[in-house]
Amino acid sequence: MKSLPVENEQRIAIVGGGPVGLALSVILARYNVPTVILESRSQPTPRHESRAIVWMPRGLELLEWLGLKTTFDKAVVHRTAHEFQAGRRKLMTLSFQDLESPYGYTAQMPQHDTEVLLEEAARQTGVVEIRRNHQVMKVGEEEGQANLTVDSPQGTYIIRAPWAVGTDGAKSTIRKALSIPLKWRDYGTDSAVADFEMEINLPREVSNIVLDPERPYGFFHFGEMKWRFIYRLNQGEDRKQMTSEAAVTELLRKLKPDVSIKRFLWASAFRLGQGQSETYRKGKWLLAGDAAHAMGPSAGAGMMIGLLGAWRLGWRLALAYQGHEAADALLDDYAKEQLAASDEIQDTNAIIFKNMALSNPALARLRSTGLRMASRISSVSKSITAKEALLNQILPVDGSADCIIDGSWKSRKGYGSWILGKRIPFPVQGHQLLLPDQLKHTLVSVGLNDEVEERRYAERLAEQVPVPVNEEICLPEQTSPYRFGKAKSIVFALVRPDQHVAGIFERSV
Repeated sequence: MKSLPVENEQRIAIVGGGPVGLALSVILARYNVPTVILESRSQPTPRHESRAIVWMPRGLELLEWLGLKTTFDKAVVHRTAHEFQAGRRKLMTLSFQDLESPYGYTAQMPQHDTEVLLEEAARQTGVVEIRRNHQVMKVGEEEGQANLTVDSPQGTYIIRAPWAVGTDGAKSTIRKALSIPLKWRDYGTDSAVADFEMEINLPREVSNIVLDPERPYGFFHFGEMKWRFIYRLNQGEDRKQMTSEAAVTELLRKLKPDVSIKRFLWASAFRLGQGQSETYRKGKWLLAGDAAHAMGPSAGAGMMIGLLGAWRLGWRLALAYQGHEAADALLDDYAKEQLAASDEIQDTNAIIFKNMALSNPALARLRSTGLRMASRISSVSKSITAKEALLNQILPVDGSADCIIDGSWKSRKGYGSWILGKRIPFPVQGHQLLLPDQLKHTLVSVGLNDEVEERRYAERLAEQVPVPVNEEICLPEQTSPYRFGKAKSIVFALVRPDQHVAGIFERSV
């Protein structure tokens, strides 16, 4: 039997060229780590079949960090609020404009455009190769390397790579080939999305959800004349029939008689459910995006949590590629932390999906009353919005491999607006803390003291941190909103390259 040609790669292999796989390659390129992307499709997601259309504020922070925000701004439309109604009565409005983020809006764009822009950015790095029509048929591990058997138009071949990442979607062949179990949560209801080019009497900057127990539905504007129509399929309705152009158009005209439809783009039914992989790591293989945590359409949460996971994985994988001694522990931390982060999002989605499935009129009235009451408490509605925008996620960083120091420093869970495991705070609207763009952690002085002592103690602390730390510490002005505490305390926040706080350390002087 003729042996297959073997490519002994010095690049990380990424299986799947969707948004998460492309973003991971661009993130790794920032650290000068080369990658090869193996994608079975010949083209990006078709323009008329946009599945993920929302960039949440936290995702926009990632784009800013990647230097792509300006490029994406040319292709997006903004959404400033999320509105819930019962009939014509407004129940709750979630505004993105008062969040602790530089971006008081979400960005809406077709998934096709997201993939095209990320692919262009990946190719421009000079260290990313994208191979389309290359289908991974078999995976494994041998002699400390990931093995991939690939079928391509030129024939079948084998790749051996130092690390490999499966980002090949909810039906991941990589997850199945690695025999990683997927636990599925089913909510007993089907729903559907349909995209139209149309004119409709609704504000473009506000998404509109009508919680009608007979059939919940909603509208999202995501491009020039492009609108997404979401609706529940009721018991006994046929999925294929209810996503046909004729049926969807009839339903849309019934709900919005004044709509002017220019063109039907596509429609698809899906089960209200979500899946969670048992682990995101198996030896030299890792999972990211829907391959790790599959989510039904939920206002962009699925793509966003996958992209943020790529950010959290990227710096760890770069250190592993460089042969850092803590590589295994760091990658295990990724699996632990991203599993917790996606679990949190899936629990939130469960509430959304159960509300979509609610058909009892009495329970629907109770829900409406609860939403109206909650909307009157600004702190509650703001907290709900921040959660949806993925700004409040707190990762379980206790005991992480990048934050092990001796007992001469007191570890804290929080200090002012600095919270252990959370992203860096934005205490002033539009005010952003500038951190060095390197594959290193950064010490930020968040207590009150003088610069000489802060630098001296920072050097001592940096020597104990088991991962690379920037030589230059971040010293906000003494009057900065990033600083808190008393004049005799030295307090540092240890910030990761993905902008999450790995540790908060205090010492009296």
